[in-house]
Amino acid sequence: MNLEFQLPFGQWVEVAIDWIVTTFAGFFAVLQVALQSCNDFLYNALAFPPNWVLIILIMALAWAMRGWRLALGALIGLSFIIAVGQWDNSLRTLALVLVASAMALLIAIPLGIWAGRSDRASRVLRPILDFFQTMPAMVYLIPALILFGVGVVPGIFATVLFALPPGVRMTELGIRGVDSEMVEAGRAFGSTPGRILRQIQLPLAMPSIMAGVNQVIMLSLSMVVIAGMVGASGLGQEVTTSLGQADIALGFEAGMSVVVLAMLLDRITGSIGKRKLNPTWVKITAIMVVIAMIVANVLTGSGITSNKHENGDDRVVTIGVFNGWPESVVTSELLKHVLEEQGYEVVLQYADPAPVFTGLQNGSYDMTTNVWLPTTHESYIAEYGENLVDLGTWYDKARITLSVNADAPIDSLEELAANADKFGNRIVGIEPGAGQTKITQQDVIPGYGLEGMDYVLSSTPGMLSELRTAQRNGENIVVTLWSPHWAYNEFDIKDLDDPKGLLGGNESIHMIGAANFKERFPKLSAWLETFEMDEERFNELANIMFNEQANADPAPLVAEWVEENREWVDGLDLARLQP
Repeated sequence: MNLEFQLPFGQWVEVAIDWIVTTFAGFFAVLQVALQSCNDFLYNALAFPPNWVLIILIMALAWAMRGWRLALGALIGLSFIIAVGQWDNSLRTLALVLVASAMALLIAIPLGIWAGRSDRASRVLRPILDFFQTMPAMVYLIPALILFGVGVVPGIFATVLFALPPGVRMTELGIRGVDSEMVEAGRAFGSTPGRILRQIQLPLAMPSIMAGVNQVIMLSLSMVVIAGMVGASGLGQEVTTSLGQADIALGFEAGMSVVVLAMLLDRITGSIGKRKLNPTWVKITAIMVVIAMIVANVLTGSGITSNKHENGDDRVVTIGVFNGWPESVVTSELLKHVLEEQGYEVVLQYADPAPVFTGLQNGSYDMTTNVWLPTTHESYIAEYGENLVDLGTWYDKARITLSVNADAPIDSLEELAANADKFGNRIVGIEPGAGQTKITQQDVIPGYGLEGMDYVLSSTPGMLSELRTAQRNGENIVVTLWSPHWAYNEFDIKDLDDPKGLLGGNESIHMIGAANFKERFPKLSAWLETFEMDEERFNELANIMFNEQANADPAPLVAEWVEENREWVDGLDLARLQP
């Protein structure tokens, strides 16, 4: 007989995190401002000079650390990043990595010194470090998202936790590796513990400490992709976006840019401590770098334009875009183009639905275009709805479905269980956290007796890839899908009837804003209430962006489509946006 009991460990953790958020809200607010300011400061300093100036500086540093071969490699690698259009994203990633690494080292090195000089401290820290090092990296994003919302700060916070352990361990190893006779000799000459640390232990432990520094930086860089899932801009967000859109070209361009940064940081930091540098030169260089960063930030700040539109709205609009949701991407890119023609500055931030709703709640995002009601996103509205505002419906015939190839031998979900073997006994789904996935698992599968079929979950691109393969091979397949979707233009498919109505019937796609959206954007709010897009036009634009030219930059595709449909665009009552 098996013992069965439910330990509410997860609930205990949730209660503890809620208590931390409530009790230390002020501290985390200050920490968020500090980390955001440091990141912005460093990014502005890196982005201010022309890219060729920064490349020359990096090449000079590479030459000083490792010689001309690394300098040449830096030139080739950084030129590649520019050529594939990932320079700005690489600078954002570099700023995040450097801030996170610096914060991790400020914590790790003192802890490592403490552990290296105290057996009791070492015993206390060891299980804590084991916990931090073995916990799956993505788990760190959950408390980070709750504490800091979306953006670069939760990415930095999660990265610090993930990268901290090797810094502590390598510092402890270096301190403990110092010859005890050297330490005893220092004591014999009357040196204080502090002087022994500064003049004997730290210099002799420096190779091990620098190896820890190198590992912290490398682990920080490995987290940038995961940080992109909570809205941290840079290469991580590009990789996340490419995954959501199955964009191989973008994925490899961003991925290779990460590789270039990793190799440069690894080679340069790996050389620190191996070369004897002139302390005076190091101090002068550090002072010059700090002065250059301050000047860059001052000059960058002096070029900031007014944050108000001529019509009285805030000028900058940040839209949260659902990764992998074509209707979210299409409408967001379309709004970006139309609103920028009207003088707004539109920022698109790609993330999964949960981080987007979190960002709307705490004001990190201004709006999103793709909330399905009353069914698909009902749980998010129930959780966050008090801090959100409905900006209107742009499509009211949306539906979630289970679809099959057009020549499949069934037409209804009631027939699926009896014909499961003809579909390989499986249903191909999308992301595990999607609202449609929850409805299919909790309602459709038990409601139609489909428990004998495997419900395979992966991602929207994975589902579409399976659908494409089945169509090419002439095989039967059943997938979870929704309309509007460009797949109806690309594939020969049909929706299965839902006689029990378990999929919820037609839904409306709403634009949802942060709580203060209408106060900050009165003109835009009034215009969004009138915005509509029919299925034919949506599918046409979505097919161009996700199928015909799937790997292309969406901005020029949208611009070309707008010009071809200028009469429709001009009929969107844009006069409402005028002063």
